[in-house]
Amino acid sequence: MKIQKQQIQKRSKKTAIILPIALLCILFILFIVGFVSLQPVLTKFTEYTAGQSSAGQRNQYGLAVPVRSPYEDEAWFSDPLGLLLVVDRNTALSADYEPLDLVNLESHGVKTRHAHLQGRIVAIYDLLSMFEEAKKDSHFFYVFSSYRSYETQKETYNYWVQQLGKAEADRSSARPGHSEHQLGTTFDMSATDYKGDVFDGFDKSPAGIWLAENAWKYGFVMSYPENSEAITGYIHEPWHFRYVGRGCSKVIFELGVIPSVFIRELDVYRKSKQEEETPAHADSKLKVLGRLP
Repeated sequence: MKIQKQQIQKRSKKTAIILPIALLCILFILFIVGFVSLQPVLTKFTEYTAGQSSAGQRNQYGLAVPVRSPYEDEAWFSDPLGLLLVVDRNTALSADYEPLDLVNLESHGVKTRHAHLQGRIVAIYDLLSMFEEAKKDSHFFYVFSSYRSYETQKETYNYWVQQLGKAEADRSSARPGHSEHQLGTTFDMSATDYKGDVFDGFDKSPAGIWLAENAWKYGFVMSYPENSEAITGYIHEPWHFRYVGRGCSKVIFELGVIPSVFIRELDVYRKSKQEEETPAHADSKLKVLGRLP
């Protein structure tokens, strides 16, 4: 009996030693297999992160992002809602351009200075969300100018020419067709807690600072930032915000670029891609097939 007990004890000790060793061997084999299978992915990731060229920049994740074509996979890139039309000194909207989804701002809960103000409904939800969030910091924003038709902009521009002279008016008022207000997604804003003239000192006020720091979170960008007149042609307008959607506004804010420049670059890139994807002599072939006039 003693001999049997000793044999059992010896076997138990051997089992206690062998089992951990076996488990360690199994784990080591699994590690090797996993590492080998992931090696191609790790190699590509290393090449991607190390391969930044002079034409790229690093985003918050440390990955190389080409400047001209970084966002094709983003939902906003193809501009399905028409939020990224080019409107600036050099490019105008047609005289009959009018958004189809214009609505009265006040009737949709937006505080305004004038009851007749309109804007595209696609921007209303985020505009309301921004105004509500600002109230938590005791800022009570309202819109004092929004959509303007081509004809209304013509009247506005001519008024300022009479008041200031043509050269000075061109610095602060867009010519008809060249105004972002015709888009229906641009809003001039002030706040009831700001008691000064919005055209003088608003950017240094708590309300103006709040807008500059937070508007991008709700899809809005300041069209004419400080020190951008040499590029945009317009004076700094800290009250003038254009809705481009939350995805695009985040990119513009993080890059620190002038919105109109970014939007133009996107437009140029899209057009170049369309040209690349269009087969040579495609038009002539379609004419032969009778598909073009």
